[in-house]
Amino acid sequence: MKSIQCVAKTQEGLEDVLLNEIENLGGANAVKGKRHVAFETDQEGLYRMNYNLRTAMNILVPIAKARVRNTDELYAFAIRVKWDKYMNVDKTFAITSSVRSDLFTHSHYAALKVKDAIADYFRKYYGSRPNVERDLPDLKIDVHIDRENVTLSLDSSGSSLFKRGYRKNAGHAPINEVLAAGMILLSDWDKKSNFHDPMCGSGTIPIEAYMMMCKIPSGSCRMRFGFQDWHDFDKQLWKKVKEESDAQRIDPVAKISGTDILEEAIEQAKKNLERIPGDTDISFNVQDFFATKIPDGAFMVVNPPYDFRIGQHNILEFYEKIGSTLKRKGLNSTTWVLTGNMDALNKLGLRASKKYHLMNGSIPCRYNKYEIYEGSKKKKFQKDSTES
Repeated sequence: MKSIQCVAKTQEGLEDVLLNEIENLGGANAVKGKRHVAFETDQEGLYRMNYNLRTAMNILVPIAKARVRNTDELYAFAIRVKWDKYMNVDKTFAITSSVRSDLFTHSHYAALKVKDAIADYFRKYYGSRPNVERDLPDLKIDVHIDRENVTLSLDSSGSSLFKRGYRKNAGHAPINEVLAAGMILLSDWDKKSNFHDPMCGSGTIPIEAYMMMCKIPSGSCRMRFGFQDWHDFDKQLWKKVKEESDAQRIDPVAKISGTDILEEAIEQAKKNLERIPGDTDISFNVQDFFATKIPDGAFMVVNPPYDFRIGQHNILEFYEKIGSTLKRKGLNSTTWVLTGNMDALNKLGLRASKKYHLMNGSIPCRYNKYEIYEGSKKKKFQKDSTES
């Protein structure tokens, strides 16, 4: 099959995780950049990446590159692309754009010039033009401008890959599925030990952990991908990729659980879980983290309130209480905490053995690992923490 140059976009801090995923799925010559990984694959690999990658937001296929110095040159470049190779006048399209250039200070204006070029191209050769459809276009086109360098790409994913399809009920201040999967992959969870989220909200972190443990493809709940509307879409090849990926599923080998103090959140989590294909087994229960026993040796990943989106009163006291609860009840446990509130994080009163910088939407976050040991293990924990 013909080799395809691709760029998988991700969130800041997840580049290494995405690189590893791509290589494990057979991507060649993978090179990471800021919030993306460039790699090579073929048509089958492109389908497989979209269906299986857990930390990719979109997978782009560049079709044209140029150096331009103003909007007129951008328009002239875009109208030279043979757009009828990728769509016809009966199709709809949408344009996304990202601009980092002193020459193009507004990404919307750059997208508008490319849209005009596409419309004029079809008017010139076909007498009519395709319509723009922002929500569900047949073809999604990405415009990336870095200083004078412009890249036009087709978005093979269509809607972002974090939209897995199972989360119809998101609850308050949810993290997206790509970030949740990235957090799990950054942790040292072996996918064989029990996994718990004590403040699970609508269940995103436990559900992503369950899908990962059972090797359920990340895209198994999605209705559609962008490449399915491309001229060269191979229906039989896509069927083969899906069947082979779905066949990798295994039975659960550990218990996955989530609890939350809000009954409404747990109901949302249960409804989201119902949309995962096949039989699923995650324990979702209403519980107050501070009033329940933490199992000895527990492995937990938690995304507590930051106070930016949720009106959590006395947020500093809230985090101080989390820390004291872990010290008293979490013997021999490992807890990973994601938060965008650095003042609150310091109130945990715990020393992190690992630290990562991540982004939750526009919020810079710290993702820290805390190990609570007793007896002789305490010395090892202090030593590891000092070295980190």
